[in-house]
Amino acid sequence: MNTRRSFLAGTLGATSAGALAAADPSAPAAAGGNRASPEYFPGDVRRYGVVPDNEAAAAENTRALKALCAPGGALHGSICFPNATGRDVYYLNDIIAFQDGTHVDLQGSTLHFHKDGEKGDTNSGFIFAVRDFSICNGSIIVDYQMGGGGTNAGNALTFGNRGGDSRYFSPIYDSLLATPMGNIVVRNLRISSNTKSGSGIFMIGGLNGVVMENVWIDGGGALYGGIAYEFGWATNEPRMDQRQTSHAHNMRFSNINITNLDIEHGWAFGLSGAYNCSIDGLYVKSAKVLFQSSPGEAAFYRPWLHVDQVGAKRNISLRNVVGTAITGTAIVFAGASAKTGGYLHGTQNSASDQTDLIDCSIDGFAIDGANLDGGYGIQSSAEKMDVRNGRITNFTRGIVTTHECTRMTVESVDIFGCRNEGMEIGQQVSIWNPPREKMGFVRNCFMAGNSTARPGIFAAIEIDLCAAFIIEGNRFGYEKAHDGIPETTQGPAVRIGAQARHVVCRCNHIGGLQGEGSAYANRSADAGKGNAIEHASGVTTTAGSWTLPRQ
Repeated sequence: MNTRRSFLAGTLGATSAGALAAADPSAPAAAGGNRASPEYFPGDVRRYGVVPDNEAAAAENTRALKALCAPGGALHGSICFPNATGRDVYYLNDIIAFQDGTHVDLQGSTLHFHKDGEKGDTNSGFIFAVRDFSICNGSIIVDYQMGGGGTNAGNALTFGNRGGDSRYFSPIYDSLLATPMGNIVVRNLRISSNTKSGSGIFMIGGLNGVVMENVWIDGGGALYGGIAYEFGWATNEPRMDQRQTSHAHNMRFSNINITNLDIEHGWAFGLSGAYNCSIDGLYVKSAKVLFQSSPGEAAFYRPWLHVDQVGAKRNISLRNVVGTAITGTAIVFAGASAKTGGYLHGTQNSASDQTDLIDCSIDGFAIDGANLDGGYGIQSSAEKMDVRNGRITNFTRGIVTTHECTRMTVESVDIFGCRNEGMEIGQQVSIWNPPREKMGFVRNCFMAGNSTARPGIFAAIEIDLCAAFIIEGNRFGYEKAHDGIPETTQGPAVRIGAQARHVVCRCNHIGGLQGEGSAYANRSADAGKGNAIEHASGVTTTAGSWTLPRQ
């Protein structure tokens, strides 16, 4: 990243002398407009007629910045928005599409964007770039009201494009690009926005190499999305279902803070059709959904040959996540996508085409719900799921997997205060017919105080339709000697369905349960299914067919 010393030395940017001359007139930019100021060093936006702290200058500021930085503009390289007073604000009133190779240093200043929405703003954002771009060190305020038939507009930042979705760049089909979209960096940036149906940061297409760190987004109770991504078009066949799709990859996000979204609609972070992405350090407060990853409408059906077809279906990883006041399901990994809608609805697809599309891992998290009916802590239809080192409180259910999630590990996770089950493994949602059996582990977890909606009814773990499953080393139910309070709501520790086979519960301790039910309940009386209890302690009552406990 260039330093202020670089600006003062006049070395910032890769602008030719001719280009600088063209962007550096000594006469006023326009009648009644802002004057260009050649006494400022190259790269300083004030040199080109952009002035701070004058709301009435928004139109002239926008005109000057477009002439400088838009595709075909005069300047290539780096620009800065100096902060002479320590609180300078630069007012702008339209979308700025930046040419490749532009690097923006706000130097602690604020960009204020105000515009009444129009249809032509669809799939665009105030700061708009497709490759080789960075922005850092300041704030962006967005005052944009969606209108005029536009959609997916009013974003503070937009990166990438898909076909002709946006008018601000020529139609983009990734396979036809000489240089891939991407190489985008966002650092040390605060965004506040009042845009309903918009996002703080929106990305689209086959972006490769995106880094965002130390980013703060405040939605003011109105914003629908914090950070969002959608797949792109790699090829441009007339029929969309024959096109190859492009998918963002090699994206890294760290220290992301998203707060005050619309709590009825707001999703803080969403990736639709991305792979090989990691999020480390995500804080979300007041949103409906904390994080959502899905195959998107494209469902990796025709991923771009020689680029995306190998990487597709790879891992999305979350690390060090905190969410509070979440009104819906906090974390959603949709690894299956039925082709009943969207542009692929007429294609012939097998069950294997519609499942096992994303794998997920979550390590280190604390998520707290608003204790409303219907939201889960974590919900997954990913074929492989790895969840570790976390805490889930005050949701309807803690962890829910559909029948499409067939391999899972849940380790060192605490689940407290849920209205129903702590874990429901094998919810009745399936693309395969009959559904596939599951395998997995639940280890070293603590589940207590759940079933608050109907004390004594719901189990800590509910599981069915499995070929083999290990539940070991867990603690169930509050216990006065261990927790200072007795268990007053949670029912059975483990309840298995009639299609569960080879479920082995070993070395678990049940401190207490509510009601007259059994600690281990089996809905099947078939002793040949191999379900067993070994080395149990605490409450050890059983119902149904289990092999005899070994102490």
